[in-house]
Amino acid sequence: MTHSVKTTGRPLHVPVVNISRWEMGSARHRASVAASVDAAATDIGFLQITGHKIPEPIAGGLVRAIDTFFAQSDEAKRALSAPAAWIDRGYRSPSSAPGPRVPESFTVGTQASDHRDLALPSAHYPENIWPSGLPRFRHQLMAWFEAVRQLARRLTRIFAVTLDLPEGFFHTYTGHSLDVLRVDRPPAPTAARTDAGILTVRWADPAPCVQLRDTDGRWRGIVPEPGAILVNVGDLLARWTNDRWVSPVHRIVPSPGGAQERHRSATFFHDGDFDALVTPLPTCVDKERPVKYAPVTVAAHLAERRGWDLTGPAV
Repeated sequence: MTHSVKTTGRPLHVPVVNISRWEMGSARHRASVAASVDAAATDIGFLQITGHKIPEPIAGGLVRAIDTFFAQSDEAKRALSAPAAWIDRGYRSPSSAPGPRVPESFTVGTQASDHRDLALPSAHYPENIWPSGLPRFRHQLMAWFEAVRQLARRLTRIFAVTLDLPEGFFHTYTGHSLDVLRVDRPPAPTAARTDAGILTVRWADPAPCVQLRDTDGRWRGIVPEPGAILVNVGDLLARWTNDRWVSPVHRIVPSPGGAQERHRSATFFHDGDFDALVTPLPTCVDKERPVKYAPVTVAAHLAERRGWDLTGPAV
């Protein structure tokens, strides 16, 4: 049986949370931020984050890095492809067809060499692949990576307190987090899905490319306010909260009109330590909300979601 997909031209309002108010320190400000976070994470699983303190030069550097990278020749970009399809690093294009509308991506992430003292498995923490002929590209991209990584850690501190946990609770599970940054131009369309990890941080040129399925089953576009960064709950965080918080079903669609060719996006996935054990939180379990999930490691969860065995290659 097939079902038609309902759409609407009305953008969906995503709650705006100014996290700079959290750092003001007063109990009143923190309670207000926590209430806003809890309401948004419970209702739709998406938040617009302002007060994130990411400097404009870093955001500008990201834009220049994306434009510079994708302006290279096809041959130069293909030379930066990963040696195997299951390695989530380097250049990727789902099509070899010519033309500016073909989605392309470049991915970097946490490497085993970033934590030499831990002897992390290279299958989960592969090395990044960098172009040799773009001297500023690596610095610009990694400046953004570090900025959104720090934002993710700030958010998980807020999430912990909101969930009646010690402020550093999630940091014990994210010391060597499987963090991945993927930049696209234009954003590759995706089918309806949820994100597998803890949280996702999204930057994009203004366009309703991210769509969320609302309670009526309609797809609604999301356009962040100027200066805001879009964040959504992932499956692992929903699992931790025993589904108190929603991992939202969403999809990526092409930009309208001619904006498609020049549209850029950068998506950061904060997935947690590969060996972290995720168990429903005691603050999210009671008689009315019994435990819904068995404990699972981050690696096992991601392997199940992505169809990988635990050594890496697709099965």
